[in-house]
Amino acid sequence: MAAVDVARGRFPAAVERIEQTMAALADQDRLSWVFPGRIYLAQSYSALGDSKAAAGVLAAARSCSGPAVEVFRHMLEIAQAWQYASEGMVSAASTHARTTATAAAASGQFAIEAEALHAVARFGTPDEEVPVRLAELAAQIDGDLVGLYARHARAVVESDAGALDGCAAEFERIGALLSAADSAAAAATLHDSVGERTALAASAKTTTRLSAQCGGLHTPAVVESANPLPLTVREREVANLVAAGLTNREIADRLVVSVRTVEGHVLRACTKLGVGDRAALAAFLTGDS
Repeated sequence: MAAVDVARGRFPAAVERIEQTMAALADQDRLSWVFPGRIYLAQSYSALGDSKAAAGVLAAARSCSGPAVEVFRHMLEIAQAWQYASEGMVSAASTHARTTATAAAASGQFAIEAEALHAVARFGTPDEEVPVRLAELAAQIDGDLVGLYARHARAVVESDAGALDGCAAEFERIGALLSAADSAAAAATLHDSVGERTALAASAKTTTRLSAQCGGLHTPAVVESANPLPLTVREREVANLVAAGLTNREIADRLVVSVRTVEGHVLRACTKLGVGDRAALAAFLTGDS
């Protein structure tokens, strides 16, 4: 039932179901089905913006890894990508999802590969290969969902706001509310970038309504549409980590870049947002300024 809740974007309900079940089975931590339960719980926390809780659940899942649950490995890594995204580490999330898609394809888990590629598209960073591969997978996998994933990825690659609005409506029709909200949010961002105020208002309204139905989403697409900033993906990523209280060294270690690179991103973000230093940048992003 929690798996269905996650698929439909009912994250508070999924969290409640899984937490209650885990509590009831606290002395049976290594049951193989508890492993995917933790994956769904981490995804739910991440979608709601609780990256710390998601990280804790993923750590607990990894501590119980073994041959009995190896079949769930790629699902776990998709959940890890979600957790990175909830921390504002969008490029790391995208890279992790891409790597997971490749691994899932190699092991013949094509539906999981499709989920990983859809995550890449939802993070806003697909290239031409993503919609092409999703279209190939849609021909192999039953149902309408993967074909819709391919249409969504194509719309993201081509910056087609109208197509994204259409995907949002179709995702909502089939009950995939998280994907619907992210598609509407991406459309809103594109409408805003070209000054289409009427279309922006409609897409933003859809995003808000769907986000509320999901329990209050905190995904990269929803956050960007609500807080449009003149920053690159990496600058936004670094700025988010500054706002979270990390030092430049900690950010460098987290993103696997040099401290000098981080300093450059912080400087450019401050310049673009018209703030004087790291503290002011953090205050700007958290609303304390």
